Amino acid sequence: MKKGCEANLKRMIILVSVFLMLDLVSKRWMDHVLERNDRVEVIDGFGLQLYYNAGATMGLLEGYTSLLLFLQASIVLLLIYGYKLATPKRFAMQLAFSLLISGGIGNLVDRIQYGYVIDFLSVKWSSGIFNVADMEIRYGFILVVLLYFMKKFTVPGLDENSNHKLQKSERG
Repeated sequence: MKKGCEANLKRMIILVSVFLMLDLVSKRWMDHVLERNDRVEVIDGFGLQLYYNAGATMGLLEGYTSLLLFLQASIVLLLIYGYKLATPKRFAMQLAFSLLISGGIGNLVDRIQYGYVIDFLSVKWSSGIFNVADMEIRYGFILVVLLYFMKKFTVPGLDENSNHKLQKSERG
């Protein structure tokens, strides 16, 4: 393995590990200190409320745990594959993909371990309750889309003439 590739892989593993630990530790801590469905207002409009989400976003597919496990695992594997294909491996791209991958793994771990995902963050302007992994996925997705449309990375097979576009975007 080339020295640059090895450094990129190490950085990616560190990023995914840190983000994954933030998610898992925060969920276990909130599961320990909060009572289910009781809301604790932290500041106006933001609170903590423990909720066991057996479905996907907003409870979709509740009761379809096997399907959700399959979909979540497949998406995480596709993200890893997409990261492997994408070039160049700049820090912003690594950050975006590590957020997506760690968020996906964090919710997958919960679903495997408990059969549901632990959610605990609640904001007044939204009816949903979410967790750190959900935020990682949301902001990772936004960052990937921004970087992609700013032509900061390419994915062979997805982009026509991806080498030409990348060389052109690096020049100016």
